[in-house]
Amino acid sequence: MYYRDQFLSGVFVPSAAFVLLGLFAVGSQDVRADESESASEDEIEEVLVTARKREESLLEIPESVVAITGDDIDQQALKGLEDIGFQVPNLNLSMRLDGFPNVSIRGLGAFGNTQGAGFYLDDVQIFSDASSRFGDLDRIEILKGPQGTLYGGSNIGGAVKFVSARPDAEDRFGRVKATVGQQGIVDLEGSLNAPMDNDWGARVFGFSVTNDGYLENPNSARVNGLRNDNDPDVGASEEWGVRVSLAGPVGEVMSVYTSVRWNEFEGPNNAWIRELDTDLDHPNVVDTSTNARHERRTRSAMVEVTWELDAVDVVSVSSHTFTASDRYSDLDISQEYLLDLFRPEEMEVITQEVRVATTGDGPTQWLGGIYYSRYDETMDADLIWLGTEATPDGMFTGPLGCALGMPTCSGVWAGETIGLGTETRTVLTPFEKRNREKSHFGAFANATYSVDQWEFSAGLRLDQWSNDTENYDTGLLGDQSGTEILPRVSASLWLDDNSMVYGTVSRGYEPGGFNLTNFEGQSELLGFDPEEATSLEGGWKGRLADGSVTAEVAVFYIDYRSRQIEYQATGSDGGVIEGIINLGDSTQSGIEGSVEMRVSDELTLSAAVGLVNAEWDSGVEAAGVDLGGRTPPVVPDLSWNLGLDYRRPMGGVDFIGAVQVSHNGEYEGLQAWNPVTNPAFTLVNAQVGFAKESWELMLNVENLTDEAYYTDVQHFPNYYLLDGGDNIVIGTLGQPQLLTASFSYFF
Repeated sequence: MYYRDQFLSGVFVPSAAFVLLGLFAVGSQDVRADESESASEDEIEEVLVTARKREESLLEIPESVVAITGDDIDQQALKGLEDIGFQVPNLNLSMRLDGFPNVSIRGLGAFGNTQGAGFYLDDVQIFSDASSRFGDLDRIEILKGPQGTLYGGSNIGGAVKFVSARPDAEDRFGRVKATVGQQGIVDLEGSLNAPMDNDWGARVFGFSVTNDGYLENPNSARVNGLRNDNDPDVGASEEWGVRVSLAGPVGEVMSVYTSVRWNEFEGPNNAWIRELDTDLDHPNVVDTSTNARHERRTRSAMVEVTWELDAVDVVSVSSHTFTASDRYSDLDISQEYLLDLFRPEEMEVITQEVRVATTGDGPTQWLGGIYYSRYDETMDADLIWLGTEATPDGMFTGPLGCALGMPTCSGVWAGETIGLGTETRTVLTPFEKRNREKSHFGAFANATYSVDQWEFSAGLRLDQWSNDTENYDTGLLGDQSGTEILPRVSASLWLDDNSMVYGTVSRGYEPGGFNLTNFEGQSELLGFDPEEATSLEGGWKGRLADGSVTAEVAVFYIDYRSRQIEYQATGSDGGVIEGIINLGDSTQSGIEGSVEMRVSDELTLSAAVGLVNAEWDSGVEAAGVDLGGRTPPVVPDLSWNLGLDYRRPMGGVDFIGAVQVSHNGEYEGLQAWNPVTNPAFTLVNAQVGFAKESWELMLNVENLTDEAYYTDVQHFPNYYLLDGGDNIVIGTLGQPQLLTASFSYFF
């Protein structure tokens, strides 16, 4: 195993990079076959995307964009955010079960409460439930680098776009799929497309899934010898969702697309593995007094109206989303009743965008528009302390409760339990009592001019943001606002009909905000400022060998200012302080490349690699630690993936075989000034099956080699002081080997 890993990391990956650079050199020459020869039957199908808010070929866009097709999503059973992240080098993406994904792209963004990318479903930004399951997709688009000009704030590192399959007004068709497997998985989903009168179409998608998970709570005996009574399946979850969409014309120039979706999730909430050192073993045991759980309910609706006028299209996209979420966490991560956290939250979001774009074939193309969003949120979170020797006035001390570094605790009685042979009581202390309203208003424009083999593009966005926050427990208020200028310029040169070189400069930002957890003597809400990033990218992309090979390579440099970094600490009263600060500036540089080759009608091979070098600038300091020259959190140094897809007719059916190998390099976790190094890991997924026109039977193995890994790690305050130490290491354990079988029927 050691020699194999050394071969993969030490030989293959650099070789792949040299191959990609070689393709760049070859691509600068005319590699087209003799004109007398017919086009190759093995040509890779062109992929159309809407990264620049108009439909165009993936290979025509002067920036790094990755598209995962609907066929790949279905065949590889890509249903979670981790699955997407492992497909794309320099994209570190995992699912926070509280609904807010951990994501960084090219080192932009950090895990936790800060975000590095915007998430979208059909051009509607998802603020409250990006980790929900979105099925029946045409494709997923990953846009790398700041996307401020066309997408605004909260897209500093890029954007992840889920593009739904839209209703077809001509044909009736559908599909049902059933998946069963280890961990008690029962996954049912289906879709139906139906034509309607007057050239309208309707489409319905729904799913229901149950999963016992791979984490176990042994309900070990507490100090007093009593045992807890939790469900042993810590990771057990249930989720269902429905999406209904309609599309059709209204008159001669107007058309409408609208969809409504519902989603409910009940499952684990950040079920961390508790480590007392940095050896990072991989137990699947979460021995806590209460299973961390999360219940989330979302309903959302959007309407897209398009007017096709003589020379322009006018598009209006409106949306409304409401999410209610209840999250319960065991903060001491032990079998004792010590310290828990309950976070009820409601979020309501409205968005409105109107844009106008040219439709002609002339040398000048332009697009412009306005955007507005408002995000209203209420959080009513409490810390839950359990202690003994309570006094009538609500003050108490105890050997396991308030003795955790606190002289006393205060709060209101919430109930009674029995433990330690004496009466124990539950005390609630406020944690996050928040009313928050965030808004964005943006005006943007982008123009493209083509002359000979050149294309020049320039765009600008004025983005005004505001954040009004109230801590209704303390009465403290805070308001921030600002206007950001977000330019973008690019130039591309077509070397021949099949390849181009390009350069792009872009800017993005993440808005500022407020921390609510109280510091001693705090007289106002502690705010943090926006973070900003300016990116320079250059590259080559093209088609080779009569279109049977597509390849691209890109280099980038990013100037990252006032980085927002999350932290957790123990307050003077023994409680939890969680917040965000602007820690300082950093720089990122790196290279990415990918190649896809259609070897024959049956076989397609692919490879991609990404390297990032990230460093804090000199002078950055935190907690008395000089961070200059060190690596910021959550920036894997190397990531790569390989893919093989094989499909061959055999006796009236098609045999299908596929393998994906993904490598994620080591990176530093939180805290930034006292990080835990998350080791590199390599995952192998494989699928094999048979298909005909009306059915498909597949066997899927996830993590074939049963690699043990964490998707995130960090230091965390130690609230279970009986084992000693001020801090512990916590992490989210990755999916072990998982075998599932699915059957799909098409009609």
